[in-house]
Amino acid sequence: MRGRVGDDELITLPTCEGRGFVLGPRGGLNVNIECANLACRDRYNVAIFSGNIMNAQRIEKRIEGGEPWPSEPLQ
Repeated sequence: MRGRVGDDELITLPTCEGRGFVLGPRGGLNVNIECANLACRDRYNVAIFSGNIMNAQRIEKRIEGGEPWPSEPLQ
């Protein structure tokens, strides 16, 4: 997944074999996303505006102490 920041800088998030992301909690322009690859499950808080990622920050996975999400896939 890629998104623009300013005019030149791009944010690139891992895609883990193209599995995509599972949506988590959201509010305003921000949405939490989690890698859909069950071996990875990296989580990010991203701000999306007009289809572009404006900001991305890695957040704790569930196994690192992060909160469970209602959309979390079963293992």
